[in-house]
Amino acid sequence: MTEAADSHPHRSPVVLVVAADERSAEVTIERQTRVVFGATPKETRNAALDLVADYAAHLGRSVLVNARDVNGAWQLIVSPTGVVRAAGGREVALMADRPRRGRAGRIAAVAAGGVVVLALLGGGGFAAVRYLPDALAGGPTAAPERPTVTMQARQAPPGFTEQARWRLPMRDGAQPDVSPEGDRVALVDVDGRLRVVGPDGETAWSADLPLPADEMTGPPRFVAAGDGQGVAVVGEGRLWVWPPGGGEPRAYELPEGAEVTFAGAGPLVMADGRPSIPSGGELAPVEKPEGSGALLSDGRRVLTAVVRGPWVWVAPDGTREEVEPAAPQGAGELDEVLTAGGDTLVASWRVPGADDRRVLALHDAADGTVRAAAEVPAGAAADDADWAHGEAVAVYGPVVFDLATGTGTVLEGFAPASAAGEVAFGDLDGAPVAVTADAAPIELEGDVARPWGLLDGRAVVVAGGDLYALLPE
Repeated sequence: MTEAADSHPHRSPVVLVVAADERSAEVTIERQTRVVFGATPKETRNAALDLVADYAAHLGRSVLVNARDVNGAWQLIVSPTGVVRAAGGREVALMADRPRRGRAGRIAAVAAGGVVVLALLGGGGFAAVRYLPDALAGGPTAAPERPTVTMQARQAPPGFTEQARWRLPMRDGAQPDVSPEGDRVALVDVDGRLRVVGPDGETAWSADLPLPADEMTGPPRFVAAGDGQGVAVVGEGRLWVWPPGGGEPRAYELPEGAEVTFAGAGPLVMADGRPSIPSGGELAPVEKPEGSGALLSDGRRVLTAVVRGPWVWVAPDGTREEVEPAAPQGAGELDEVLTAGGDTLVASWRVPGADDRRVLALHDAADGTVRAAAEVPAGAAADDADWAHGEAVAVYGPVVFDLATGTGTVLEGFAPASAAGEVAFGDLDGAPVAVTADAAPIELEGDVARPWGLLDGRAVVVAGGDLYALLPE
């Protein structure tokens, strides 16, 4: 790429302004301003440049930066790999010769493993080049590993640090989704584009949205599509589904007043009590058994159930598969089918001789086997309780299930809001807490970021409008 082409890599330059005390800096990207902090002037500048480097990696191209501090203003080029250099080629000398207001301002070049790091000593000013491979070495060297970034806008959830493997800017007010396999995250970026990224924050694929981002109903969602995971987006009167790997989405017209839910692996469309699912190039209706309700879709069928009795999977072609649930240990008759989510159905069973007790059980929705169960007070198995599930913990109302041991514990006063990995989040008697799989509450103080899911073992959180992949402790 020529110098002229590289010096104007993006239509909207990033603006980077270092405060007079050099302990903070404002970074404006696509009209959204972030504030970063540092204990020293060097840390402040590195934090600001790390944010710009993340944005360049997100775009997949270099970005132009209009930078300034109390000593002047200049332009920098920041590449997707974190290389920072002056846009014009002579700014290093100009910055070095600029009066330093009583402080020494020399440039020191330090060679380490074939990488030259130019650092302004004495404070003030940016180094025009942070990484210059092969400047002193005789052969090619590997690019330096991108350092972790620190989440400063919020506190880390239990089990994770405030250090993130990567950070990506998101559209203001947008929400992400983590794939069921924990290998992808879908988001709407600052350009209003749909973007799917992998564990290292690299873009797997991206696409223009078929509607303005602020007209989306909810976040993008991973859904079963063919033999892989596609992404679905809902707007007013229409559903779009992208195939695995991106490309052109299929559009499905929604019936008037329809509601789209994503409790299972695929979208379930409900209109006037009638379910339908995307099938091929059309929205296919499903005839549910009389008296039953539709709970979720696995992408090919709809799970239906009555209050008491077996549940039935129904396909658009009329094929049905009845599932007779296995009774958990210590249970008598099935009392009530309560809800379903993911690939799990929640049911309440009567306890022989104890009308005030129930066995609350989590069943495999496909075959009815018991995944976890616990004997609880009848009130803990209410039909209007909240349901949340992660990889190793699930919660129905105040009942916390350890999916590894198949046991459950009642945590009185707990109301779940979300779950990820081995931790559930919610309120205990009105106070925010995190709860482990053994029902041990952890009080949350301050603004703690709740994970949207785990991406290759890292907690995906949103803070200050950015998406982070936090490292475990």
